[in-house]
Amino acid sequence: MGDTRAFPPVFMADGGGSLNAMAVLERDHAHLRQLLDALGQATTDRAYDQKKALFRTFKTALHVHARLEEEVFYPAVMKLRSEAARKTVKEALDEHQAVDSIIAEIDQMEPEDGQYDAKLESLRTSIEHHARTEEQAMFAEARNHLTDDRLLALGRQMIALRERPPELAS
Repeated sequence: MGDTRAFPPVFMADGGGSLNAMAVLERDHAHLRQLLDALGQATTDRAYDQKKALFRTFKTALHVHARLEEEVFYPAVMKLRSEAARKTVKEALDEHQAVDSIIAEIDQMEPEDGQYDAKLESLRTSIEHHARTEEQAMFAEARNHLTDDRLLALGRQMIALRERPPELAS
């Protein structure tokens, strides 16, 4: 079923994984996709309790990922001298709001509800579109305008933020 932890394995500065900001976010995107796949399998199996638990795990992982983007990566991209970069951040923030709305709708439902699976599919579509757009458009702007050192520094900030308890992170 894949890795169903809320957070992907921690990156290590000693070569255990890249601290580059885009690599951190790409790894998160892959992990979120794994969780959505596990949710899809639970949907097929009609495993309602498993669905609830997986959805809670997904929601936690998504919340942390969005916080990393909104508090570390997006502000750095917004400062670039590129209108295209700023536009991609604004679109990404709008997409975050749309995903939050879908999450809130799913939270109000039970897995047995006939619309639950349709809402999960809508969530999957939104997440996939967001990750793909971010990885193509926003990351291209970041690669063009940020140095490798800056991307590494942003990645380290993200890892530090992820490791802090949520009440201390804001």
